[in-house]
Amino acid sequence: MRTGGIADDLAWWRAHGGAADLDAARLDDLLARLKAWTAQHDADRARQPGPFLKMAWDGVFADEANEVAEAIVQIEAALTPTKSD
Repeated sequence: MRTGGIADDLAWWRAHGGAADLDAARLDDLLARLKAWTAQHDADRARQPGPFLKMAWDGVFADEANEVAEAIVQIEAALTPTKSD
């Protein structure tokens, strides 16, 4: 399922995230890419000198970072087997 980038991955998840028959391997692959993006994003932010540039970084990337974080939570939930009591 490798797509063109983070925007395509998020678009795929928005389009298919509610499907009941999602392939766990495909979700694992997507989850790994999203987590890698988050790690790279955090590392790049940490390299910004001073609080002003970190604030500017957040202003530019906050929406995308929030979408990725939300997708990660949703995918992890989708991969967690439902317990029936």
